[in-house]
Amino acid sequence: MPSATGSATIAETLEADGRFSHFIQSIRAAGLYPVLAGKGPLTVCAPTDAAFGLLPRETLAALTGDPQGRLLRVLQYHILYGNLPCSTIKKLNFPKTRLGITVEITEKDGVVLFGGAPVNVPNIACTNGMIHGIGRVVIPR
Repeated sequence: MPSATGSATIAETLEADGRFSHFIQSIRAAGLYPVLAGKGPLTVCAPTDAAFGLLPRETLAALTGDPQGRLLRVLQYHILYGNLPCSTIKKLNFPKTRLGITVEITEKDGVVLFGGAPVNVPNIACTNGMIHGIGRVVIPR
């Protein structure tokens, strides 16, 4: 069940929550901070710092070395349109991401999976949408 509407934007909430420091640094580097601070509504499936820690060093270096290209592409893949709690996204199957391509959303053993990554911090309500913390960085094909 989603909590009441938060008092901060997605960008502000990610910045204030200590679990998403790598994600917010990446959002800033790719120039997406104004999007996540804007009107919305958007839903962000944000990889936690632990999720970034699972990326191979070469992959992380390739992404951070190309903030306006590869990194931007990966980050936009984690953004959906609308204010979508877990109870809604698990029913969408293949919603279109901000990148313009779809992502598979399923549910297994009561856990919502965004592109195969478990949603382990669901339903963080914000003034302009929703954040779901996920346990893996999802790389689009």
